[in-house]
Amino acid sequence: MNILICDDNENAVNTITTMLQTRCQEKCISAKLYSYTQPECVNVLEIIDIAFLDIDMPGMNGITLAKNLRLVQPRAVIIFVTNFIQYAPEGYEVKAFRYLLKSDISIRLVEFFDLAVQEMLKCRKVVTIKINAESIDIPIHDILYLESEGRIIVMHLVHNGHATYRFYESMTNMEKRMEMLGFLRIQKSYLVNMEYIEIFQHNRIQLAGGIVLTPSEKNRAELKKKYLLWRGENKWSIC
Repeated sequence: MNILICDDNENAVNTITTMLQTRCQEKCISAKLYSYTQPECVNVLEIIDIAFLDIDMPGMNGITLAKNLRLVQPRAVIIFVTNFIQYAPEGYEVKAFRYLLKSDISIRLVEFFDLAVQEMLKCRKVVTIKINAESIDIPIHDILYLESEGRIIVMHLVHNGHATYRFYESMTNMEKRMEMLGFLRIQKSYLVNMEYIEIFQHNRIQLAGGIVLTPSEKNRAELKKKYLLWRGENKWSIC
């Protein structure tokens, strides 16, 4: 993931960059951050996934920079960082995702970043795994559930006769990477794609294809709550 931060205020750039680096580490997100104080110097627009842009900058302003970004990256998620919400109407042209007041950076930046990642992943819809040093992109729609066998993750696919991928990774890291993609960790050893949950009962969860798994007894009520919340928000908007 490539993230752009552009603000003519160096302190703002440093604050945003540091907070995003910390959040990426917390969520096990592999990201490269590109930080600029002069929009004219930005030369990485073609690879940007998420952009945090100050609107009111001397020379080229954030709106113009966003328009240039849209020309080469139509799906980039743009968040404007500004002192004045009055700029909001101008952002409609470039389909701005959010407006972040500079006075709210410390309390809302992480929230907006998480939402931006989720929005990006809705369109990207793949997860990258490494097998024998080779990176493989797996479409989210193809994943039924993940199972841990010690230090090995077994990824069960929906198609191809329930084929599997086996690779080294911790279930905790996979959960952090995939919870924004609609996956629910129902117990220590299982992470399931909620898109394929057909029956969610107190002591059993049935997935597509008749696969039955047992949820954690301790957290069953909380798991059911998370599933129902996801279903209400996302069930009819999967791309």
